[in-house]
Amino acid sequence: MCPTIVLSMSNHEKLIREIEDYVRRRGIAETTFGRMAAGDSYFVSRLRKGGSLLVRTEERVRNFMKEPLPTRAKRKEAAHV
Repeated sequence: MCPTIVLSMSNHEKLIREIEDYVRRRGIAETTFGRMAAGDSYFVSRLRKGGSLLVRTEERVRNFMKEPLPTRAKRKEAAHV
């Protein structure tokens, strides 16, 4: 079974702010970001509502934000993963 953690409010808010900054700079919708980074279009919305977060999902999202934004073709491919 995968460990689940609930981020403290400050960490939760920090991650949301980082995501908001990322999508603003990249010009993509939060739902697109969620689908590409976490495989869940509602990922950001769930975080805002206080949803829990797997450690591996947080790592995946943070690693995604470190990489260059995929090209349009790669985005379509990532959406189907």
